[in-house]
Amino acid sequence: MVMNNRTASLLLLVFFGILAPFVFASKPPVKYLVKFKDKKGTPFTLDNPTAFLSTKSINRRNFYHVPLHESDLPVSPSYFAGVDAVPNVRVLFALKWLNAVVIYLDSSDLAAPALSQINSLPYVSGSEKVKRYAVHSSLPIKDTLPFTPFAKQAGPASSKTLSTYSYGGSETQNKQLNADCLHEKGFRGQGMTIAVMDAGFGFVDTNPVFDSLRNRGGLLGTRNFVNGGTFVYTGSTHGTMVMSCMAANVPGLILGTAPMANYWLLTTEEGPGETISEEYNWIRGAEFADSVGADILTTSLGYTDFDDPSMNHTYQTLNGRTAPMSIAATMASRKGLFVLNAAGNERASAWHFISVPSDADSICSVGAVDGAGLDAPFSSVGPTADGRIKPDLMARGAGTWVSESGLVCFPGNGTSFATPVLAGAVACYWQAHRDYNNMKILENLKKSASRSFAPDTLNGWGIPNLCQVQPVDFTAYCDPGTSIITIELIESTYNKIAVEICDLNGKVLYQSTEDPNDRTFLIDSPSLSDAVYLVTLKTSNGDKTKKILRK
Repeated sequence: MVMNNRTASLLLLVFFGILAPFVFASKPPVKYLVKFKDKKGTPFTLDNPTAFLSTKSINRRNFYHVPLHESDLPVSPSYFAGVDAVPNVRVLFALKWLNAVVIYLDSSDLAAPALSQINSLPYVSGSEKVKRYAVHSSLPIKDTLPFTPFAKQAGPASSKTLSTYSYGGSETQNKQLNADCLHEKGFRGQGMTIAVMDAGFGFVDTNPVFDSLRNRGGLLGTRNFVNGGTFVYTGSTHGTMVMSCMAANVPGLILGTAPMANYWLLTTEEGPGETISEEYNWIRGAEFADSVGADILTTSLGYTDFDDPSMNHTYQTLNGRTAPMSIAATMASRKGLFVLNAAGNERASAWHFISVPSDADSICSVGAVDGAGLDAPFSSVGPTADGRIKPDLMARGAGTWVSESGLVCFPGNGTSFATPVLAGAVACYWQAHRDYNNMKILENLKKSASRSFAPDTLNGWGIPNLCQVQPVDFTAYCDPGTSIITIELIESTYNKIAVEICDLNGKVLYQSTEDPNDRTFLIDSPSLSDAVYLVTLKTSNGDKTKKILRK
């Protein structure tokens, strides 16, 4: 049958008339955050934290006197189920710190009736649309400046040893922070746990620069908060380059700032073209990092605007108390984690300023400098909307030596790389000063930094010196009627300790080598008569002598 033009036109009109409601009226799926008033009905209690926190997390809180809080309790299961039971609604996950759940609807057409029913529930305090952020992360762009590696460009896997401390192309970024000094003192991140949140970690499971990390069991685990499950070695390699700044270990080629630390790899950033938000993935990752007992949380991602420009952040919202991620970053800090976030690469853009969550209070926002210590022209600036100085500290982010796959290394640019360079160094510094809590660590680093005398909104407090020699100090006493001399360290930050007791003429009467991990030494001195003696502590940071009266 041959159709004339009129017949064909009529059939096309009918065809498109039938499909029009489906093709043109179909609305995209949407997500909403539903907030709860309280956590009544939850089976969890603060008296039994092992039900929702790991032993390592609990131990960290106990050691630093961080009290458990209602925000640590999981969302009430009955509230979760009540929202999930609303027609056309699927609850995706809960956020205990915000006491909320994120819900999914197949079409925005379904939102109004569903939200009406949800908001009428007696335990719901409100709801808001989940927005899809545009991510701002540094790209692995080759440096346009001349770059001369410091040593050979590759080496066999069998050469991986920390005994030579041959940094290769990563020498400047380590020495700029004095991290090499910490390494020489034996502090390379042992026992410290760093959680890394990023877009993906392609090749971390195969790249030879991470052989020693994998072989020693330094990868504690992985979580994918985008696709679910634990596989993170796919998609973006941004997180791989971030990891190389901390954990790479090929002497003569590349050596990270914390090559002996332990790591959790958490994928939170979704690929381009998705219609759902990374904001709450980040919060889930932060909650997880806290729950498994991470010491440090580092992120080289930042957010400022949305797919819908009408929903963009404004400078006025950069106060640390508006964006949910910034609120959660502050909460993570309050729970004892040292939180670092890239300041952003927006100085030359219309935005200009730091991005969320770098505006958060109590976290370390990291800007970028070059090998000479000059602030990079792309590094985002402060202050925050409420007048606080940001960034906090600086590290090398212009020409940072990174690795992506194989034994191939190259210089990359971005605060994305400055942040992990500093994060690894902080792990070594904290390892050397375990008695300090996260806020004391940040305070000390600011005091040690190159611009501590006059911090500004371009460089913050500047480049920290992570190997400042801590003065030796201790107390010593002898209880009356006993022969026991008690020596107590003010802080346990030494690599070696020896005790020497002399009379006032300088004659050595007692010598011993002590465990530097201990803070109190008990010395039995029955052969000493009642008199005044000189007690000297000889440490890797120097010596100190005090008088003691034995009576």
